[in-house]
Amino acid sequence: MSSMDSYDDPKPRVRPTVLTVICVLGIVFGVLGLLTGGVGLISQLFSSQIQQAVTGGQITGPAPEAQTQMVSRTLEISKKYNPVLIPLTVVKILVEGALLIGSIMTLGFKLSGKSMLAGALVAAAILETIQFVPSTMMRRETQAAVADLMPQIMAAQGARGMPVGFDMSSMMNGIGTVTLVFGFFWLAVKIVLYVLGTKYLRRPDIEALFTSTSQEVR
Repeated sequence: MSSMDSYDDPKPRVRPTVLTVICVLGIVFGVLGLLTGGVGLISQLFSSQIQQAVTGGQITGPAPEAQTQMVSRTLEISKKYNPVLIPLTVVKILVEGALLIGSIMTLGFKLSGKSMLAGALVAAAILETIQFVPSTMMRRETQAAVADLMPQIMAAQGARGMPVGFDMSSMMNGIGTVTLVFGFFWLAVKIVLYVLGTKYLRRPDIEALFTSTSQEVR
């Protein structure tokens, strides 16, 4: 037996399945959050330019005035909530970026990545709860504006318009209710996942796994 056999090989690190699932979900949520946050921020920042382009141009089709008014009213509603939603969207992009980076680093057993991921999960749970309120209010007002003007557009289509007795307001209220319930359910699911993920990352055995890894690096 050679002297080399007297040295113990470093114990291979085994990543728990639950930790892998948390990191994969963090990457997915982070990428989707960055995409939706980026698109939302651009639309919020350039809502005035969009409104000028629409009102300055000519809309063809049935009831062009109603269509123009609908676009203008929806953009006005968006501008009304921009002072609240724009800062929240900027913070959301930062949090989603931290969630993405932290998840990738945690997959590599980086202690700083685990700390970043845990903090991003807490921040995401708080931020999305706050953001849910103004986003829902804006969505409800937009649906009310569409319900108010859509009958004019559909009536202008003649035979393809609304059937007798059709109530656009009731339909939009129904859609709004379904959207609200689904949005609240999805928010609750994400918060539960965030909380469970944070608690798992703070478990003593997971803490020990990353602590031993950082000591090996030193």
